[in-house]
Amino acid sequence: MADPSVIDAVTNPPAPNIGQMSFERVTAEMRKAAPGITAEQIQTYIAVVKGGRCSQTEISKITGFTRQATSRHVAKLVGAGLLVQRRDLENGRRRILHLTALGRFVSASLAGSSREPTGLGSKAP
Repeated sequence: MADPSVIDAVTNPPAPNIGQMSFERVTAEMRKAAPGITAEQIQTYIAVVKGGRCSQTEISKITGFTRQATSRHVAKLVGAGLLVQRRDLENGRRRILHLTALGRFVSASLAGSSREPTGLGSKAP
């Protein structure tokens, strides 16, 4: 059986490092992708960007949000198409969060990259 980390690296390449930037810029970019997104949901998204593949429990520990609040934030981000949940290949009871193509694109735009990832409906010239 293939190593899950190798499979994950192929199907979910790491997002660019968004580094330190102004709250206003992050909020503006995130609201383009998900209108109505809250500051707490943005913090949750950033935790996934920085943490890579992680569970809701890990996000709760990183952000300091309760498990219930984290669940609500993740649901909104999944609904907005920024995150996706998948079963952990090592522990079937655990669900791992990953960035979608749109989630990686938003992260790349925050990092200053203008390259649109595949799978977002970009048209060839």
